[in-house]
Amino acid sequence: MNNTGKQRIDEVAKHYSLIERLEIISTILFWINSFLSCLILYSSSFIGKSGTNIIQSFFLVLVLIYFSISQVSSLCLVPKAELMRRKQLLSDSLGVPLSIEHTSLYYNNSFSPSMERLGANTMENALFSQEVASKMLYRKRIVIFGYIVLWLFAVLFRPDNFELLTIITQLVFSSEIISGWLKLEILRYHFERIYEDLHHYFLGRSEKESPSANAIILDAFASYESAKSTAGILLSTKEFQVLNPTLSKQWERTRQKLNIK
Repeated sequence: MNNTGKQRIDEVAKHYSLIERLEIISTILFWINSFLSCLILYSSSFIGKSGTNIIQSFFLVLVLIYFSISQVSSLCLVPKAELMRRKQLLSDSLGVPLSIEHTSLYYNNSFSPSMERLGANTMENALFSQEVASKMLYRKRIVIFGYIVLWLFAVLFRPDNFELLTIITQLVFSSEIISGWLKLEILRYHFERIYEDLHHYFLGRSEKESPSANAIILDAFASYESAKSTAGILLSTKEFQVLNPTLSKQWERTRQKLNIK
């Protein structure tokens, strides 16, 4: 997804800007809620019952805000952005203007509009996506492990019992964290499998535009888009920008070996 010396245009990226801002807010809320979920376990011993009630109320409100942002992003904004990206992918691959957004040099192959171009574009997407997801998982696994250890430590040594509502909220919050981690793990696995399937296809392809070849490409394309839609997770733009130079070189070597123009 890199073309040296030429200007790259991606008008679809504007659909992801609000999602990225909400991701920043969600991250801030995550750390605040993580801190409060442990603090309320001990707050009564140094600020009393009334102070604990205030912290609990504040925690509940922030959890609801965090949950609302997560749901709006995953159920509304991400699917809409991915729909526009999917239209752009099909437009570029098949030469059909399905979207008003313009892109140029977003994909790095010189196939003319065809099913093979769709396969190459999907394979390139899968390569970049799996590597970005892997990079995101590296930090997320550390955060998840650290949060679980701190939360269990606080629970095991808590000085007294708490209202049922607070406990349920903590469980919901923890489930939301674990759910996001598991979704990203599964998403990375799907990207890896799709990339490998297309790699095998281009490695052994002989007859172009055959029904079986078209079916393989369409299956990979559908699997890629379905995995993204099901997860409802936005891959990190920051990680993409960091990895882009290295992955572009890797893609260049791969497509030369596979005779992808």
